[in-house]
Amino acid sequence: MSNGSTMRRIGSAAVAGAAALAVLAPAASAAGRPSAPAPVGAAEQSLGSKLTVTDYLQYLASRNAPEAKRTLKAFRALPKAKQQKFVGYLQNRKVYEALTASLKGTTRPGGLRRAVPYNADVSFVKEVRVKAKGTIAGLDTRVSFAVSEEIFGIPVTAEKVWVQYLARGGRATHLKGGGATVSNVNAAVDIKGGGKPHLDRGAAALSATWKATPRYASFGKALNKLQALDAGVLGYWRANLHNA
Repeated sequence: MSNGSTMRRIGSAAVAGAAALAVLAPAASAAGRPSAPAPVGAAEQSLGSKLTVTDYLQYLASRNAPEAKRTLKAFRALPKAKQQKFVGYLQNRKVYEALTASLKGTTRPGGLRRAVPYNADVSFVKEVRVKAKGTIAGLDTRVSFAVSEEIFGIPVTAEKVWVQYLARGGRATHLKGGGATVSNVNAAVDIKGGGKPHLDRGAAALSATWKATPRYASFGKALNKLQALDAGVLGYWRANLHNA
């Protein structure tokens, strides 16, 4: 065999080997470094576009909470046109943004309930309840403050704070408890948060932060609310809910 044929075979093998290395090199390089970060806005892209009646029915049916079952029954009973309006209100950020309150009163047992219309279909219900019982240690008092949104008379969200304390001379002297809870069957947003009670210059007080995170792009930007209650100063309570 001639030297020329031998050299040609060696050259062909070298070219093939180089090509194989070129294919393997990027894969090996990629395996040795972390993957590229997700593009900015990927979380937003994962949101649903718009909440539909079908989406809402599936959302309610998938939840085991008693309030979801009650809402599902009431929602199914609505005419189709009202169902469509209902889900429109759920994803309307302006409606939830308008859910605010500012109230005050005395710590005598009783309370108040006010339903304030947002429009002909939506109402905001503001409620305060006061319970008090005399004990040797002082007047055992519990004050709760809740604000809820109702669409066609069906509760959608309810944010509530409460404090319990012993009082003497109209002032809180000992904190017994307190807390913050949210009930939400609005499929357009997740609402989470809370706060802890404390004594503040003769008052039992609690301030809660509620963070509404959109589940559908149609709701728009996230929205935070602050809910506060203090009771015990000279036998009075003050309560408010406002946008942060």
